[in-house]
Amino acid sequence: MRVLVVGDDDMERWNREFLKRAGTTNVIAFPDDAPGEARPDRIAGDILVSAPTCLAQTRGWPGTPDERVFYFVLHGMLHLAGYDHETGAAGARRMRRRETDLYRSVIGPGRT
Repeated sequence: MRVLVVGDDDMERWNREFLKRAGTTNVIAFPDDAPGEARPDRIAGDILVSAPTCLAQTRGWPGTPDERVFYFVLHGMLHLAGYDHETGAAGARRMRRRETDLYRSVIGPGRT
């Protein structure tokens, strides 16, 4: 797994080129596995993170800027493991619970 932290201009370009979406976003995950073949026991791929967007979306959260950006690295890792928040409310809740649990286990309780 590889992580690249970028600014909003770069993220906007990647978002447009690969996801055909306008504007910036917080994270884009590029799995090494084919769609539907991701395994939760193996995380393989690339994660692109826009630090400015992540920090703006977590304004007011406790923790350092690095900890707040790390939350979105975890988000990208879960995408690589097959989690998807865009397939419906149940999947979004499942993913949010998992990323919050992982984040708190690494950073400490009371951080989100």
